[in-house]
Amino acid sequence: MGFYETLSRYYDELFPASAPQVRFVAGRVPAGGAILDVAAGTGNLALELAKLGYRVTAIDVDPAMTERMEVKAAEAGGEGFRPLQMDMRGLNTLPAQAYDAVLCVGNSLVHLDNLIEIADAVIRMYDRLKPGGTLVLQVVNYDRILRDHVKELPLIERQAGEDRVVFRRTYEMGEDGILFLGHLTVEGREARETYESEVRLLPLQSEELLQIMDQFGLPVPELYGSFQGEPYAPDSPAIVAVLRKPED
Repeated sequence: MGFYETLSRYYDELFPASAPQVRFVAGRVPAGGAILDVAAGTGNLALELAKLGYRVTAIDVDPAMTERMEVKAAEAGGEGFRPLQMDMRGLNTLPAQAYDAVLCVGNSLVHLDNLIEIADAVIRMYDRLKPGGTLVLQVVNYDRILRDHVKELPLIERQAGEDRVVFRRTYEMGEDGILFLGHLTVEGREARETYESEVRLLPLQSEELLQIMDQFGLPVPELYGSFQGEPYAPDSPAIVAVLRKPED
């Protein structure tokens, strides 16, 4: 079993949707609205929003993650949660529909190859909004990561049934980006297994994000430091950008 297939098995325990995250989104989207969740993982946030009555389309490029979403959608019943396997670079292939909100959270944007791809993805997400709709983007605060030469993110340890799961995340700085190293350890009753993965990330900084908005005529975003809703600051754990599409 590969790294991401294993990660999908424990994703719910490692990265559950938090109450502040759900409140942050719900406070910016009208009741019963249509939401597109881009790079949704196993759909934790999408499912919680669907439970609140939102109509959520959730996409992810990884087949194992999408399969987990499909199981959740079947168990939930109804039509409020629709999972699709899709790369965020292919948003133009989605059936024509406008959304009250588009979300891309969980540090997903920085998995794209360069700033051009990031700008293109942001524009495609924005174009999917209804007039008055809201785009929510969230990445790790790479201003802080680069400034302080952060080499490791906080260790995540969870109990998943009889298994103890430990996820260690380290960074190696390079001229062409950051090499993200994931070390996933699963300790069961009779065995201990370790899975590793490495992926190149583009450390998107706040000024670069603002430049994209300015260059392509997008609204100036509101910047927050987390889903608690406090203003963004240099030492914030994250950059959460909120763009509101003007009404017609």
